[in-house]
Amino acid sequence: MCLSESPTPSPPSGTPDASKPADGAKEPCHTPCKLTSETGATSPADRTRTKIGVGEEVNLTITGNPAKWEITSGDGTLSPSTGTHSSVVFTAAEKNESVTIKAKCSGCDCEETITFNVTRPTSWKMVRMPGTNLRHNKGRPDCGWQGNMFVQPNDVNFYNVEIREKDSLSVATGSYKPSHHGKYHGNYPKPDRVSAWFALSSHTEADGSELGGEDTIYSGYPNFAATGKAPPFKVGKYYWEIVMQWKVSGSTDVHDFPTVRQEHEIFSDGKCETSKGGHSESSMYNDPTSTP
Repeated sequence: MCLSESPTPSPPSGTPDASKPADGAKEPCHTPCKLTSETGATSPADRTRTKIGVGEEVNLTITGNPAKWEITSGDGTLSPSTGTHSSVVFTAAEKNESVTIKAKCSGCDCEETITFNVTRPTSWKMVRMPGTNLRHNKGRPDCGWQGNMFVQPNDVNFYNVEIREKDSLSVATGSYKPSHHGKYHGNYPKPDRVSAWFALSSHTEADGSELGGEDTIYSGYPNFAATGKAPPFKVGKYYWEIVMQWKVSGSTDVHDFPTVRQEHEIFSDGKCETSKGGHSESSMYNDPTSTP
């Protein structure tokens, strides 16, 4: 006896189609869901880094459906700040903190997070400007150099940070006193006695975020009556306690860096040494005259 195949009966009217989500259920995301980040700054070279400086901007992108973005811990801003988007820009606030951002895709169950470690400027240093000569007058125990200032740490970019100097009075001893004692470093105007704000203009992975322009670090020299004309010279020393300040561009909150000395010294053999921000240069009194 031969059995014939019977057609599969159609489901009764109103039976749910298993190939479609039930009412209220969410569809799978159209493509695999993945959150990526790219810093706006091109230096340091690793643009996927999650350690960033205050004020740094990071482009965030989600694949799949557009997402609602939210900072779930920490501070900062997202732009756009409302609605659903495939990409947003995160801008870090101006404090040391860990910041977590969540992207929840619309119409599906996809949810991704990313965490950034935000760091403030911690210090600054000086580097002698490449290709420049020392400053010196033959026969005098003086010395100087041209420097570039860099803000640390160097593994983030502080392009949205500005810095300025608070004025300070010199303290001198020996042959530098009284000629170099009690002098303002920048002679900035009253009542605040601070410089203008200056932007950090570039970045190198070796040194950090660079202040635009150059700094002249020069000892000057007392008169012959104070030092003598030949060894043994009368020794002397003077210094300024330099206080630099920083703020994020557009902010009114001002912060002090740790104090750094700028120091000049005359030795009895006619050597002069000038130091600032961790860098020192020296000349002997009988070295040839040179200018930066």
